Amino acid sequence: MRPSDERPHARWSWLWALLLPAWLTACAVNPVTGKQQISLMSESQRESLGESSDQQIVVQYGLVANPQLAAYIDSVGQTLIPVSHVPQEKFQFRLLDDAVVNAFAVPGGYVYVTRGILAYLNDQAALAGVMGHEVGHVAARHSAQQYTKQVLLGAGLQLGAALNSTLARYAQLGGAAAQLLMLKYSRDDEREADRLGVEYASKLGYDTQEMAKFFRTLDALFGGSGGLPNWTSTHPDPGERYQTVSALTQQWQGKLPGPFVQDRDQYLEHLEGLIFGANPRQGVVKGNEFVHPDLRFRFPVPAGWQLANSASQVQMAPPEGDAVVIFTAGAAQDPASAGQSFAQQAGVTVSSSRRLTIGGWPAFQQLGTLTPSSEQDTPTSLVSTFINRSDQLFVFHGLSATTDFERFRSTFENVAQGFAPLSDPALLNLQPITLHLIRTPRSAPFSQQVAAWPVPEGAELGSGGLALLNGHEPGDLIPAGTLLKVLRP
Repeated sequence: MRPSDERPHARWSWLWALLLPAWLTACAVNPVTGKQQISLMSESQRESLGESSDQQIVVQYGLVANPQLAAYIDSVGQTLIPVSHVPQEKFQFRLLDDAVVNAFAVPGGYVYVTRGILAYLNDQAALAGVMGHEVGHVAARHSAQQYTKQVLLGAGLQLGAALNSTLARYAQLGGAAAQLLMLKYSRDDEREADRLGVEYASKLGYDTQEMAKFFRTLDALFGGSGGLPNWTSTHPDPGERYQTVSALTQQWQGKLPGPFVQDRDQYLEHLEGLIFGANPRQGVVKGNEFVHPDLRFRFPVPAGWQLANSASQVQMAPPEGDAVVIFTAGAAQDPASAGQSFAQQAGVTVSSSRRLTIGGWPAFQQLGTLTPSSEQDTPTSLVSTFINRSDQLFVFHGLSATTDFERFRSTFENVAQGFAPLSDPALLNLQPITLHLIRTPRSAPFSQQVAAWPVPEGAELGSGGLALLNGHEPGDLIPAGTLLKVLRP
């Protein structure tokens, strides 16, 4: 390659000539700071992006099927808007059916909390603080600013899938929603959102010391499970957030008349019967298999591979992330027709195909390569298997870089060909673990109060985990008449 004859300053002059008019017309007033800032996302674009992302997120993760609880979450969230910096904007608060401990927001006023985070919150004050934090992200246009910075730096937005953007086309959470979920806020953004969360919740009369205490719970949890990233991965914690939020709380409580409430019982009463952890009715790993009691099927999980199960698909990948199996279900149809249609729509060049029988059902399997969407894409090969049960079509896609495909091919094929009916009564009758409330009859240490409620097998709570779920230490003295969360199968 010959070096360019164009002088560096000439290239930059040309770039500035293109960018400067856009910058001059892309300035907007930040609702929180009141200052002009460059934004490549207009108000109409934020609304459109939020709406399309919301649709994808709801499909991917599903909503908790509890209208009363969902309405309660929305009602608490809506009270925050009039005291925020964007009282004129419309917000929608969603309760996602995911066990991971997380809350997040996307532009356009969409705020999400998971049932996993609800389980670890212990009063309405903490809930208001967490949702106020997410409203703060929206009000301060943090997602829009991160988007603008990445575009201006030329980094673009990447899904960060197991291989490259080619694979992203085959995960249902693609495009805008995936890009927004993978954005990382800066520590300054997080501090500002914490400050705004405390401000908004305090103005409503909540004691946001409870929000501060929740950061201690997060430190103890050190992670989560499920399809979504956990709070600590999407909300970088520099280590002083408990102290910071506690200090901010004292400042706001010094400015406002109070009283400042926790509303503990009101909050906890809404959690009765909430599913805790993974819901086995929606699919769960048992031994070396993924089993789905409601849909009555099973298939093998490769040894050492990680699995993420969501409302719309199952994804499995080795720790190195150099391959992936994506499993989905859809309306019943002829498997060969489904394979041919997929190849046409997805840009797959099919090299071979065959009809076969899997689990007693007609199936169709094809090998091929993906048409790269850009020069940066790694050449990718895949084996796709379509299995038609009388009521549904089940699909496995096994993908890897073409250079690695033969190394993974047998694994991809074995997973799909191991698909079979689920008939074991014990697995068909698996039930989720749920939260249950008890009221303490006397004053006693926490460990004694819950002695009659051993943690069910499979709850994935370590030593002292039930105390952590309640925001306590095992030795804490709990007064008589206190509501506590316990778990039951």
